[in-house]
Order: sequence, then structure tokens, then C-alpha cells
Amino acid sequence: MSNAKRSEGQPIDRLTRLADAMTRALEADPEYHDDDKAIIFLDDDKHGGIVLFGYDEDFDAMANLFVHLKAVFEANGKTLMIVPVGDG
Repeated sequence: MSNAKRSEGQPIDRLTRLADAMTRALEADPEYHDDDKAIIFLDDDKHGGIVLFGYDEDFDAMANLFVHLKAVFEANGKTLMIVPVGDG
């Protein structure tokens, strides 16, 4: 897990700047709606970058991410199981 601090408003590195540019392209598209949301992941095999777009709460983005991951697993004949670990 990264020790990088969470940042809001400004991209913090090359990958998050690229992902941020993708959100601007999304907003500029004529089919864009104000309630559209996106989670943009970029990876260069050394580092990763993520930008959450349109979400009021990070928790909502995480919940949507797990729903989509579950669908990807099922489309490939697999089952995604999430097991809580620790005190939470």
C-alpha cells in the first residue's frame, strides 16, 4: 500500500494528471450527464494512479468498484468473495 497522502482537486503525478485529463474529456462529451461517475485507473508497471470522478464519497466509489469487479468475475465464470479481516 502506498504512503502517498490522499489528494483532492489537483493531480499529484503523471498518471493522475492523465486520468484527470480523461475526466475533462468526459465532461466535454455531448453525451455526458451530470450524474455520470467514473473511476479511472492507470498503471505503468511501476506506479499506479487513480482518479475518482463524480462521487461525493469515496465509499460510494468503492462500493461501485466491487459491484463491477463482481460482474467481471462472473462474466469469466468465477466468483468474487470478499472476506473481512481484522477488527472492522
